[in-house]
Parts: sequence; structure tokens; C-alpha cells
Amino acid sequence: MSEDLQGDLETSRCSEIIKILSLGKRGGRLLLTSGSETGSVYFNDGRLVHAKCGQLEGVKAIYEMAAWSSGSYKFFIDESTDLITINQPTEDILRETETRIKQMDKIASLIPSANVVFSLDPEIREKEIVLKAIQWKILTQIDGEKSISQIAKSLGVTDSDVMKVFYTLFRLGVIKEAEKIEPEKKEPSPREHKTELPDTPYVSALIENLTMAIGPVAPHIILETVSETGLDISNEDIVQREAFVKKLHSKMPEGKLAKSFLSKMEGWLKPGDGQS
Repeated sequence: MSEDLQGDLETSRCSEIIKILSLGKRGGRLLLTSGSETGSVYFNDGRLVHAKCGQLEGVKAIYEMAAWSSGSYKFFIDESTDLITINQPTEDILRETETRIKQMDKIASLIPSANVVFSLDPEIREKEIVLKAIQWKILTQIDGEKSISQIAKSLGVTDSDVMKVFYTLFRLGVIKEAEKIEPEKKEPSPREHKTELPDTPYVSALIENLTMAIGPVAPHIILETVSETGLDISNEDIVQREAFVKKLHSKMPEGKLAKSFLSKMEGWLKPGDGQS
């Protein structure tokens, strides 16, 4: 294995190295390391043909590594691959990479690392929340314990893409950086929220099924919807229950989880307290 080029990512970012290797029409493997993360980019006569970083492949892997501002790189001229996961022109990839780097520099002013852990803001129920499907998907993963990087891996997307969503959620005021040495501060379980919501089997079912659909923010959304609609969720009236469930459903992004929530609540919209 012949090592041809090496250096630090502090002085040369991934995109700059790719540009040099592309212009030189080089062939081989570029190995990048940042902390415990590693990734590889393969070249054939200066063309990008394959890249891999963790679970990511192709241009997504390059976008992930392009965000690394510390670490090291090495280029091996005698390593090739039969895999082809990149078909875009190098110029287009580098242009998009530069745009993403600028975005990440802006995000870094508020979120310095993908290792940061966030939790839900306790005052979230007092805010009006209008989120996109991907924002809801990520919000359901925020529990005060998992880092941004861990959430990204669980969803199979890049750290940088998840950091963009966290940046938006942080600016909206629905999340905050988690306390570092206070495990008791973690987001309460659905059962712990019963002190704020009526303690009935129907309300327990609402909390449990909505939590399964959108995560720990569910009790806050229920409280917010009670305030918006003025409906009494301790009332056993089927019409009121149906109106409330439909209102909750309208706040969720369309998809399997939303349909599952409706399906699981159907039994509570019939006489018999959902016990049939």
C-alpha cells in the first residue's frame, strides 16, 4: 500500500483535497479521520467514483466528511474499488459542498459539535409548533440523552443534515442543550405527566399512543390542544373524544405513524371506554 499524500484537516478541508486530486487526475483512495470517525473517497483518473463514511455512501458521505474541520487525511495511490456510488460531476459536488460548509459555519455559532445533547424545552407546550415531517421525525428522537450524532446514525442520515434541523428547532425555542450532570432532568416519561393531565384510562391511552407516534413531546401537544380547543378530555362524550383525536391527528405529518395513532384510538371512540 503506497502512501502518497497526507496532512491535517485543520489546514486543508476535504473539499480542497478533492479539488487537488481531481485537477491532478489522480487515482486511489483518500482516507479521512476525525476523532473516532473515518471515511474513504475513491478516485479514478481524477473522477469521484465511490465514497463511504459510516453508514453513508456516495455524495452523502462526501458531504458528511466535508464538514470535518479537525483530523487528518492520507491518500493511497494503489487502492481502487469496483463500486460506483457517485455519478455526478465533481464540480457540482464541490459547489454543493461549499454551500454546506458555509451553512455549517453558521450553525456552529449555536451548535458547536454533533456530540452535543439536547432535550425538549419545558415551556414547549406554551409555544405554537408548526414543523415539517423531517423536523417532527428528529424531534421524536430528542430525549436529553442521545447526541446529535447518535440520532443521525439511528436515522441513517448525515450529522450535518441533522444539525441543520437542530439549528432550526433551537431557533424556534422548542429544544435546549441538556444539563450535563443532572440525569434526573431528563424528559419525563408519559406516566409522569399524569399530574398535569386527567388521570383516566382514556387520557393514558392518548399519551401512550401519541408518544409512540411523535415521541416525548406528546403530553405537551395534548396540553396545547386542550388549551386551543377548550375540550374537556376527562369527559366521556364520544363526540368530544373524536373531535379531540382528529385535532391531534391534524397536527401530525401524514404517514404510517399518524394512521397508526388513529387506528389505536378507534376503540376509545366507541361506547365502552376502549375496553372492548
